[in-house]
Amino acid sequence: MTTVLLAGRKLPHGDWEGDSFTPGGKFVACTDCSLGRMVAYATNGGIVKDGRVYRANVHPHDVNGINLSQAAQACRIVTGLTLVRPQHWQWADLLAHLRARKGAIVQGWYGAIPRTYRFQAGADFGHAVFVSHYSPTSGMRVWDALDANTTHHGQWVPAKWIRAFAEELAHREGTASLFVGYVPLIPL
Repeated sequence: MTTVLLAGRKLPHGDWEGDSFTPGGKFVACTDCSLGRMVAYATNGGIVKDGRVYRANVHPHDVNGINLSQAAQACRIVTGLTLVRPQHWQWADLLAHLRARKGAIVQGWYGAIPRTYRFQAGADFGHAVFVSHYSPTSGMRVWDALDANTTHHGQWVPAKWIRAFAEELAHREGTASLFVGYVPLIPL
């Protein structure tokens, strides 16, 4: 597979959640897959694991989608790395983090993203994506676990749609804080 770099850091390939079967079904592993992309990015390709590996290490076993606390547990067990979960981040905090190319798992409401940038028509559910960085000219570089193409390196989505995605879930959950997590980057 092709290697694509961002300022010397390897961008990960996609990870499709459709092959990550859990007792709850096939399409409930978006956070697991996003965690795998975050870890691959943070370690510059040093640790590359499918979302299934992370899901197998969530205890107690969860048949539905996992939250960031469960993802942090799986991250520590599988890699020994820490998934940081900022508790009070708003859009400005996430945007600054992504401007610095630090990557983040972003949980949001899939229906807030227009169909043009989604990988399925039905979208009335919470979802997670990995975002590597923000570009003022291109938007956000996003890895969506619903994308079955595992050879690519994410797609560009306008930042306003990732903002709507993240803020809609926060609104539905009754908080102003976004649901995000990141693994600190290992220096190149």
